[in-house]
Amino acid sequence: MPRLTYKKSLSLGEAISSVCFFGVGVVWLSEGIDFYILNQFLRAFGLFLCAILSFAACLRYVIQNVLFKLIFGVDIHETGK
Repeated sequence: MPRLTYKKSLSLGEAISSVCFFGVGVVWLSEGIDFYILNQFLRAFGLFLCAILSFAACLRYVIQNVLFKLIFGVDIHETGK
């Protein structure tokens, strides 16, 4: 299991990958809507699930920081100590 750490800043590569995850999520969401309109519910459900996971991957560092604060409390660097 990976260590849970607080991430203050993102590198350019991490920012680019987050934008790519968001873009892929939008494409999968729009394709899922098309399949839903065509009454192909199983394919639509699969694409909606992929879109949700892609959006979660886009927010992976935000989720990581929230989990860190929930598990470990306030960061030492934020209090100035």
